[in-house]
Amino acid sequence: MPEYLIPNLLNAGRVLKLLASEPDLTVLQISRKLQVPRTSVLRIVSSLEREGMLEISRDNQCSLGPALIYLGMRAMSGIDLAGLARPLLKQLSTETGETAHLAMLSDDKSLLLEVCQSPLPIRAGAPAGTMTDLYCSATGKVFLAWSLSDKLEELFERVKPVSRTSRTITDAASMEKETRMIRKLGYAVDEEEFYDGIRCVAVPVFNGRGHANIALGITGVTGRLTRKRLPACAAQLQEAAATLSAAIGHNRKH
Repeated sequence: MPEYLIPNLLNAGRVLKLLASEPDLTVLQISRKLQVPRTSVLRIVSSLEREGMLEISRDNQCSLGPALIYLGMRAMSGIDLAGLARPLLKQLSTETGETAHLAMLSDDKSLLLEVCQSPLPIRAGAPAGTMTDLYCSATGKVFLAWSLSDKLEELFERVKPVSRTSRTITDAASMEKETRMIRKLGYAVDEEEFYDGIRCVAVPVFNGRGHANIALGITGVTGRLTRKRLPACAAQLQEAAATLSAAIGHNRKH
């Protein structure tokens, strides 16, 4: 039924398939290889980037984006990212006593894919499927630090952050300082920035290309998940993240 086909949608599929076999191509290179007008390719890659299906580097090179990880896992029968993470989350919850969760970057939000609740009677944490703001969640700040550090001003202008608590960071300049510290430490902390009395810590999970669009974290009440415990809990998270990173193709050389 040729009359029902959408040419640029077909070309978007061709772009994705090309980048799967030849990553880090510019718009001009894609245009030449697919023999599609440069302006059309530019519109396609901009749209795909907005949906998280492509990433565009500072050098204007295009590569497959984080949204395809989840879609790809769901398309493979019996294999999914949440399934790979589930035993790690259970172990983290048991060892730390806190609620453990797996998140991915999705549409300027942090999407909780899988959650393992704390075994203790007093617990904190949102259910799977929850979308949290990047600027006031630990997993979100991981994505800001490792995936969006060069786009903070643009992001803050687009999402218009609001103060959830007195500690919420709502301006790009302050978040830039925060993300530098996060990268130095190797983990991010939600210091009662979304909800008073709740603290979270999260670490990046790296994919086969060394990108951090997945994160592991734990959430707890501040009386139990104290600042003193953060380094030890972060180390446990990093160990689990290394296991999950390896499972999705990360090479430590990245």
